[in-house]
Amino acid sequence: MSTYYNDQKIEVLAFEQAKSGNVCSGDAYTVIQTTNYTICAVVDGLGSGEGALQSAKACVAAIHSFQNESVGSMITACNQAMYNKRGAVVTIIKFEYSTKKLSYCNHGNIGFALYGVDGTTIQPVPTRGFLSGKKLSVKSSTYSYSNGSTFILYSDGVKHRPDKKILAKIGSLKKDKDVFFEKSEAQDDVTMLIGKIY
Repeated sequence: MSTYYNDQKIEVLAFEQAKSGNVCSGDAYTVIQTTNYTICAVVDGLGSGEGALQSAKACVAAIHSFQNESVGSMITACNQAMYNKRGAVVTIIKFEYSTKKLSYCNHGNIGFALYGVDGTTIQPVPTRGFLSGKKLSVKSSTYSYSNGSTFILYSDGVKHRPDKKILAKIGSLKKDKDVFFEKSEAQDDVTMLIGKIY
């Protein structure tokens, strides 16, 4: 299933698919768009099925509650929400429109890449481990971004990311969505967000 978001500054196309044979996905995502910022996050609850989904949903709820705070504060809130749950891995990115700055915070194997119009790529190495409710050291990074850049945020169920050259030539995410998402039997829960900055 795909969902489209657009606030005229950033457009995002989200795709999610449950592991073959499962009723629900243990992944979750959120896209929050306001006049000042856009937040994108992908969460993968540990394991699969309902227990994993509960962990993922708890993280998404924490992100919404702390959306006006830093990405580090959001990750900390997600970690606290994992108490007595399976746990989760998560990546959160926040685009601040006034400063043209992107804040990034991650814990676990959720991938992220930002492709600049000048050919540069920002692809931080994910932090090992997962959120479990235990004491956590949180590190975040800040990068500049420019109009025309594209980005991708994806769970480890995504085995074949769209090619960088294809992403660079994106016209309309809404019109071109079939180029990025192939319907097939998934060996794991799959969640992917693709975005373009205007």
